[in-house]
Parts: sequence; structure tokens; C-alpha cells
Amino acid sequence: MTKTLQIYFFVIFTNLCALNIDSNSEFRSTWVITWNHIDRYAPAYINQANVREIMENHTQANMNAVIFQVRQGGTSYYESSYEPWGYYAGYSYPGYDPLEYAIEQAHERGLELHAWFNVFQTSSTHPGSPAAEHPEWVCRDQDGFTMDSYRSLSPGLSEVRDYTINVAMEIVNNYDIDGLHLDYIRWNEHTNSLSRESIDHIDELQRMDGKITDEELAALSMRSGRYLYDYMHPYSAGVPEGFNSWEDWWRWSVTEFVQTLHDSIQAVKPYVRLSVAALGKYNWSGWQGYGTVYQDGALWFNEGYIDQLMPMHYHWYTAGGFYGMLEGDCPECWEQFIQPGISDGRLFTSGPGSYILEDYNVWNNHDDIVEICRSIPWIDGFQFFSYGSWEDRDYWSSAGNAFFNLRAKIRPILGDSYNSDIPPTLILTPIDSLNHDLTVVPSDPGQSAWFILYRSTGEELDPNQAEIVDIHFSNEPFTIRTGFQASQDSILLYGATQADRFWNETILSSVVMASTIPIPDEPNLYQNYPNPFNYRTTIPYSVPYPTQIEIEVINLLGEHVATLVNQNEIPGYNHIQWNGRNRNGFECASGIYIVQMKIGSDIKISRKICLIK
Repeated sequence: MTKTLQIYFFVIFTNLCALNIDSNSEFRSTWVITWNHIDRYAPAYINQANVREIMENHTQANMNAVIFQVRQGGTSYYESSYEPWGYYAGYSYPGYDPLEYAIEQAHERGLELHAWFNVFQTSSTHPGSPAAEHPEWVCRDQDGFTMDSYRSLSPGLSEVRDYTINVAMEIVNNYDIDGLHLDYIRWNEHTNSLSRESIDHIDELQRMDGKITDEELAALSMRSGRYLYDYMHPYSAGVPEGFNSWEDWWRWSVTEFVQTLHDSIQAVKPYVRLSVAALGKYNWSGWQGYGTVYQDGALWFNEGYIDQLMPMHYHWYTAGGFYGMLEGDCPECWEQFIQPGISDGRLFTSGPGSYILEDYNVWNNHDDIVEICRSIPWIDGFQFFSYGSWEDRDYWSSAGNAFFNLRAKIRPILGDSYNSDIPPTLILTPIDSLNHDLTVVPSDPGQSAWFILYRSTGEELDPNQAEIVDIHFSNEPFTIRTGFQASQDSILLYGATQADRFWNETILSSVVMASTIPIPDEPNLYQNYPNPFNYRTTIPYSVPYPTQIEIEVINLLGEHVATLVNQNEIPGYNHIQWNGRNRNGFECASGIYIVQMKIGSDIKISRKICLIK
């Protein structure tokens, strides 16, 4: 072994790649509202191009999911048998199925697609919408007057809950979504003194994030004017039977819907994650979920009625504000309310309001907010409101080169291991001195799965710490091209895992190595380092052509101690480690051992190594 090659092996195999993150698991997404992906005046091919651009932008920012709006105001942006096409589709078939196309384009790029579903907010009165077909379902005030703007259906009506579950389950059953995301999963926040004002249709549709005026917030304390009743449960009839207060009934009715929908999803597609857009405040002052709109997000999270909690943290705009609202010294923070859900391993992701950062001229606070949230161990990622703000700023490459500079997978939410222990097969094909192809062959052809490709410049490849090169969704073999950069080391290690729809991964595939060092002319087994050793030693070797090799350890009596390698190898330099244990896992005694490399059936190369305990 030449001195130069010794230096290569020593430096490269004894230093880990420095990554800027402690883990490579993190949910990352934006909310994509209808008018960002479809225009009623544009032809289908233009709208489809918009969808592709949306997915490309998420990929550029190293995100791994898209929250894509498909139900709005009681209208649909998919092939629905229940509701009409929405306003931005021109109330008619747009020439393609927006949801189906978005799923296809997301999965092609290794992105999850979560169908964003407005639940009880049904402002549209277009023929076929629930508010038009069933006006009796719309919420009423204490005097029995029905909402005439910002219309919402009553969660207290069993027929509303059943109908809405049927609408949601049509999506779950007919589309290959990864998640169903519930918005407006609450009682409405409107009063008869304000909601009867004449408003523009677009303004009505754009009130999506729950932000209300001081005037509206003050009016909410005067419950007499709120639309919190329905034709089956009028104020005059008193508290519904079986409940101690209206508040109990309001919260129960929303919870009943969430629990029933979750059970329905679990019965047919348990991997589809049910998430909710809860208000940013759970149960403390002012505008809050529990006491204002009777939304018990903590209960749903703790009891497993949802799989992912996505609070709308839109109105905080500093890192300190986020820390105090999430964890901090609080009597008013999320952590104290959601410990059971955290312990059970459900996903909690924070929802910064990018448009708020823009309004306060603190757009660059994204960096600090992301980092402070990462310092809280139970925060699993981010969903930003909204895509439009990022698009206006062309923020994709900036984020992808800063706080999202490395790709990330999504943490599994189930403790069960993957249903197959067989990892995919990974094949490396050199193209030239700097570039190579990585081909992944699924272990279970025909079954769609997530494939994660890892890379390391260290002596080991740990999937929990390694850089993620690519995330792919497929049921067929695929190939990606990658390579060395001018500043990179001369040896790269690659491995792959196969994950189910819950993101539970198999064990790592066999590790393959790419090297800028020329392919050797002949096979060799190089001297181990360190030598002598007392814990672990690295044994480099080289192969000049594709072949089967076997590397084993024997003692001076010629007795077999351990097999280190027994597999097909591609041409190049590689290495294996020995921890000084025999084939049964017991520690070997100090002494001289022989490492022997067999190529095919004829060639044997041996080296002496010294173990000192």
C-alpha cells in the first residue's frame, strides 16, 4: 500500500462528515391554497404547470411534504360525487383532476401529499354545495337566525358530521394521499352584529387563518350574538340532554367528528395521517381553541384521535415568542397540555406564519424561529403559512441553502418495525472520475414504498446521522446520478433503506463506495489500522473487477474465528471493520490473528494483525 493511499484511508475513514443537524428527521411543508395552484381562466396545461412548479419549489427548499387544498367552502378540487367544483375551477371540470395530478407530481419528487380539507366552513352557496342543498344545516344564533355570510355548518348535527365524514372518506378511498389535513375543525367565531355586513366574495374565502379583529374578539365574549346553535339544538331548548353545559356539548360535537373520522381512516388506510390545524393558543387568554371555538386539540393529540398536531402559530414572529409559546416558563404553553401525546410518539409540528413575518418586516426571522424550535426535542418540524408568501419572496433556494440546507425524512409515528427485514439492493455504477449512478432495486417489487439514499464521508454510515442524498417514492427500480464536488473528500459511502407508508425503515442495504482513487490493477488486502488494536480496527481492501469475495479471520492454529465479508463486490477500494469478537459475539483473547481474503475460488491474500486487550 502506498503512503498516499494510506493517508486517504486514514483521513477519510476516521473522520465523520460534519452535518449541521443532530438528526435528519423533520417534517417540512407549506400550505398551498386553491388560488396558488389553479386559475379558472387558465387552460389545464397552465394549471398543471403551476402544480409542477409548486412541487419543484418544495424540492428546491429541501422540503418533504405539501399541504394541498382540495376542499374549500363546501366545494371540491377533485372528482367528487358529493360537491360541485370550486370557484377557482370555474365551478366545472378543469380538464384534469387537480388532486390526482398533485399526488403524482409530489410522489415523483419524493414529497408527501396531504389533502387540505376545510371542514365546517361552507361559505359557498353554489348549487350542489351543502349550504345550498341543506340550508337547515347552517349554524344559527340565539334568536334562531341563520348565518348569511361566512356560513358554517353545525358540528352539533349528526347528519352534518356523517355527511362530512363521507366527503372526507371519498378522498381517502379514491386517492393515494399520505395525509388528510383538517382546517376549520371548530365552531365558527362569528357574531350576528358583524357577519351580516356586506363582504366581498374573495375576502370571505381568504379568511383562512383564524385571525380576527379586536372588535370581533370583544364580540365573542357576548355569546348571545354568536352562531353556536342549530335547528335541532336551539338556544331556547336549553343545554342538550346528557351535557352539563353548552361548552361541553360544543367541544364534544367536534371531538366526536374527529374521533369517528380517524377510526374510519384507520379501518381502510391506517397509514394516512390525520392532522388538524389547531389554533395557535390551546387554552389560555384571548383568541384560543379550547374556550373560544371549542376545539380540543390537546385531547385529540393525547388520545390518538389524530396522528399529527399542526397548530397555526401565525401570530408569533420572534424566536423568543415561539419558545415561550411552545415550552418555556409557561403557565401558557403547549408542552404542559400534551405530554401523553408526546410520550406516545405522535407528531407535533409548528406552523409559523410567513405572511406575519412579512407584515412585521422581520422576514429573516425564519432562521431563528426554525433553530429555536429545533432546540425543543418534541418538535417534529414545520408547516409554513403559506406557499404564496414564499413564492412572492422566491424564498425556495434561500431556505434550501440555509436552515433547510440538508434533506430530511419524516419521523415514523408507529413503533412497529417495517413488515420486511429485507433492505433494497443498492448498485453503484461509475460514470467518470467524479460522477456515478446509484440504482435502487426494491426488495418487494410492486409495493410502493419510500426509499431513502444516505451518504457519508466517514468510516461508518449511520442512517440517523448521515446526509440524505435522495428520497424516492416508487414500486420499481430507479437510478439517480450524483457525484463528487470539488471540495469533497475522495471516498463516499452510500447506503439505502426502504420505508413503509408509516416511514418505518428496513435495515441499511449493503454499503457501496465511490472513490476518485483510480481503480486498482489487482486485488489486494491492505494492512489494518490501527495495528495493534484493542477495540476496533479497519481493514482496507481493493477489487479490480466485479467478483465474489470472502474475508475471514483465523487464528494461528488455522481455526475459523469470524467472517467479515462474503458478498459480490464492485471494482474499487473498500474497507471492513473487526471489533475483536468471534462469530458467536464473544471477545477474542489477545494475540496474533490472520485476516485472509479469498477472491473467487483461487486467490488468497493474508495479513497478520495484533489484538491487545
